[in-house]
Amino acid sequence: MYGGTMKKNICLLFAAVLFSGCVSAAKYKTQTGRLDSVQKDLTAVKADYQNKEKGLNDRVEELNSQLARAGVQTAALQKSNKDQQEALEAKKGELNKKISDIIKERDELAKNLADTAAAMDAQRRSNAEALAKAETEKKAVEQEKEIEIAAVKKNYEDLTSGLKAEITAGEITITQLKGKLTVNMVDKILFDSGMAEVRGEGRKVLGSIGKVLKDITNKDIRIEGHTDNIPIKGELKSKYPTNWELSTARATAVARYLQDEAKVTPERLVAAGYGEYRPVALNDTAENRALNRRIEIVLTAREE
Repeated sequence: MYGGTMKKNICLLFAAVLFSGCVSAAKYKTQTGRLDSVQKDLTAVKADYQNKEKGLNDRVEELNSQLARAGVQTAALQKSNKDQQEALEAKKGELNKKISDIIKERDELAKNLADTAAAMDAQRRSNAEALAKAETEKKAVEQEKEIEIAAVKKNYEDLTSGLKAEITAGEITITQLKGKLTVNMVDKILFDSGMAEVRGEGRKVLGSIGKVLKDITNKDIRIEGHTDNIPIKGELKSKYPTNWELSTARATAVARYLQDEAKVTPERLVAAGYGEYRPVALNDTAENRALNRRIEIVLTAREE
């Protein structure tokens, strides 16, 4: 805009010269000098304008370049922002699913915990009831045991009281071990040698024993026949081929006497012969063999 004004001033100056007619040489020179000065000013202004215009163009180009780069960066940022937004949404979905799974797992754990607590509580109650029942049963068993021990003790005392003479003579021994009462009789008090018929003296002894046994209703009575290891010989062999038969016959004879004469309930009686196979002493002397020839009456728990 500044260059246009200068051009307008020069044109006006030429017009003034043309319309003025004749001028003096000095005036002309002056005017010419002014014109040169104006021309220089115009050239300088034009050069300055061109420099400024170039600078402005360069600045516009730089701004356009910056604007283009900014556009590219903006597009890149927009794409990156979109990608990040999509990734964020995906991550959000994953987190929401994880939160949902955790809540579900927490609820399941809470339910399991409640079920376990209820089961443990029920188990504790059951254990307490079982313990109380066990304690009651234990007391009942202990009471029954005390009663049993007292009964065995009384039976022992009754038998020893009625058989003092035989016990003193060593013909009968009575033992009490772990609630089991055993009457051990040497064979000579009951039987003659090689015989299975109860002697008169033996009947008296069995009568005394039977009086006590018939009143013991909570025990089975096992009569056991035992012999030494001397084989059966002579005529007896036809009747008792081995000590098995002799021991069994003697046990049966005692059982029959207790049933028939002492009136002991036969359902409680058991007769068994062991022959020579359960000795209480070595069969190396006459005294030891005499110990092995015996009848044992054992009180045992009733078989239901």
